Amino acid sequence: MVGDNIYYLDPETQKWNQADSHHSNADGSPNRKNLSTDTKSRNVLISRHFFYFGVNAPLVPADMISEIGFKNGIGHRVYDRDKCVKLIDWLQENFGFAVDTIQGDPFDFEISDKRYSGTGSKII
Repeated sequence: MVGDNIYYLDPETQKWNQADSHHSNADGSPNRKNLSTDTKSRNVLISRHFFYFGVNAPLVPADMISEIGFKNGIGHRVYDRDKCVKLIDWLQENFGFAVDTIQGDPFDFEISDKRYSGTGSKII
C-alpha cells in the first residue's frame, strides 16, 4: 500500500539489514519487529516478469478473480497455473507495454512518510 520493504544480507556479518522505508523506524534504523517477521522464512518471491500498477491498477474482471480462487488476505498462496491462463493472457493483451515497469506509485504513497509499527495495520 505504501511501498515495499527491502532487506539485504550483509555479506560480512551475515545479518539482515533493512532499507530505510515505510517499514523501518522514523530515524531510518531497522524496525526489529518488521525485520524479524519478514525474514523468518527461507522463501522469497522471484519473478522473470512483473506488473507493478500501484495506484494505477486496472479493474480485473471479477470472473477471472473468481476462477483462480483468489481471496484477499495475508499469507502465502499458490494458484494453479492452468486456472490463471485467462488472467495472464488478459494482462499481456491489455498491459503488455507495462511488463517489468512501474506504472504508478504505491496506493497510499502520500502517507509513506508514516511508519508501520509492526502491529496489525497500525501506522505511526
